[in-house]
Amino acid sequence: MDNRAAELILRERNIFPTSGSDNITLLNNMFVLEMFYRITQLYHFKNFVFYISERLDLNNKDSQEFFHDFWTYFPLAPNLIITREHHLGIPMMQFISTPSLVMVFTTGKDDPIMELASHNQQGIHWLKTIFVLFPSLESRDFETNPQSLAHFKAEITDVYDWVWKKQFINTLLITIKDNVFILEPYPTPSIVNKTGVWRAEEFFQKYAKNMKGYVIRTPIMYDMPRVFKSDRPSNSYEKNFIHGTSGNLFLGFLEFVNATLLDASANVTDDYLNMTNLLDLVSLGVYETLIHSFTEITTKYVVSYSYPIGINDCCIMVPYRNQSPADQYMHEALQENVWILICLFTLYITVAIYLCSPLRPRDLSAAFLQSICTLTYSAPTFIIRTPTLRMRYLYFLLAIWGIVTSNLYISRMTSYFTTAPPVRQINTVADVVEANLRIKMLAVEHERMAKSPLQYPPSYMQQVDLVDKHMLDLHRDPFNTSFGYTVSSDRWRFLDLQQLHLRKPIFRLSDICEGPFYHVFPLHKDSHMRSVMTEYIMIAQQAGLMSHWEREAFWEAVHLHRIQVHLFDEEPMALSLDFFSSLLRTWTLGLILAGLAFAAEMKWHEHVTSRHRPVLGISRKPRSFLRRFMKL
Repeated sequence: MDNRAAELILRERNIFPTSGSDNITLLNNMFVLEMFYRITQLYHFKNFVFYISERLDLNNKDSQEFFHDFWTYFPLAPNLIITREHHLGIPMMQFISTPSLVMVFTTGKDDPIMELASHNQQGIHWLKTIFVLFPSLESRDFETNPQSLAHFKAEITDVYDWVWKKQFINTLLITIKDNVFILEPYPTPSIVNKTGVWRAEEFFQKYAKNMKGYVIRTPIMYDMPRVFKSDRPSNSYEKNFIHGTSGNLFLGFLEFVNATLLDASANVTDDYLNMTNLLDLVSLGVYETLIHSFTEITTKYVVSYSYPIGINDCCIMVPYRNQSPADQYMHEALQENVWILICLFTLYITVAIYLCSPLRPRDLSAAFLQSICTLTYSAPTFIIRTPTLRMRYLYFLLAIWGIVTSNLYISRMTSYFTTAPPVRQINTVADVVEANLRIKMLAVEHERMAKSPLQYPPSYMQQVDLVDKHMLDLHRDPFNTSFGYTVSSDRWRFLDLQQLHLRKPIFRLSDICEGPFYHVFPLHKDSHMRSVMTEYIMIAQQAGLMSHWEREAFWEAVHLHRIQVHLFDEEPMALSLDFFSSLLRTWTLGLILAGLAFAAEMKWHEHVTSRHRPVLGISRKPRSFLRRFMKL
């Protein structure tokens, strides 16, 4: 071994004032290159990226020898050297390819090159990274000095604390005197010393396959149908207190990676799901992820998110118009242009009869009534005795037209009474404005609609009421829907099961939609769970588990009395006389009134005729009213 093997020498005189007689412990150049070579033989890296601290001297002989030997080991591999003076203007994720090896030459966690490396590798912290640590002078003599050993351990721990905080997943640390350390993150981060016993196959393991009970903290709030919980298990074979589509998916993920869930709801001040605040906490690193999935409509939040667990539209749910008014049947039997044509033809026939009538004086009202009778095919029989052939021919043509129009209308009416006509539903922005329907939505949804004034005009936006999610959840009762509100398609599928057994639907989705949006889990930037969660979500989707969990969440909610399903199992009943009671009462009243009117007419007729009858001297026996009525 060359005892003078190259080290990237610290500018220690500028940083740590020392005497010229102090010995400087060198990094073993050949050891570092040999380790790089063995790892490259295993993973076949195509790119090498160097982050070099500004505290290290690149112009001395030893550093030049190091890079000369590196290029000798890897003559064809492209490499990139980055310092703070020559850093990248764009994130590395936009141009680097995999597989790549990143090497960070640093003097500790407070070295500015560490933040530069983290910033440039944002989104690709999962790249295999080797930290080459040059410890401080106080840590160099750790083999003989206990105090120096304590400083050395503290510096190693500080570096790995920073590494875990920034979510560098595949890491290896090399330092002076051929020391090698790796980080085992689960169940709690721990540093393992591999000095003298390392093998290249032991580095960069996929630890996330088994998290060994790693605790994932997340608040569990009420978010039907995605997440809801109970104070008791819903069945005897699965002791599960968390339910919902996202909840079941998340619990399955924990079982897939052998992790543990910790409910942090006690630390949340809101008594309802405030997704905005929770996403802020994820972006700050308070939570690594959430059991609550969300529709990726809130892209302004600085959070990463998982592989999509679904693609949803955000649509307006409106009341369902179950039936048309009964008086519309007579009108809707024919189209509007047909009705206009019939009205014009009625006027035309009226004028024709009036002008062609040989009777004097002519009567316009009689001609109009005759026109209506003809169109309805109820022409009087005396028209065949009309004195002129011209009028007989006219009435014959009108009779044919009456047959055609009457049969057309009667056939259409028969079809309407057999099957009810389709109901015109609230479906567009114009329909909402016409129906004067109030729409409740969240502020973030309102902001997106306000950016499209052509699609959502001011008349529609005036129908919108802004509410928070808590108020929206309180009013999302599909069996009392007197207004509209926004709902994602995954929630619609859940609500649609509630009215599956109803004879008539109560609500429906309109065509007023925004999207589609990804339905995802929020994640902290460069989360160590991203890769394994993506793998699990794809397995769950391909196995059809998402559809199964949607149905299971619905029946769990029914079992826990969170929702109600209205089942109609009544047998059809035959009509009784009570059904015809109104008809009988009306008919009886009509008979009485008709009898009274007839009696009054008879009395009046008797009175009028008695005044004009000659007075005779012979007296006659008076007859009763009944006898006179029978005689008539």
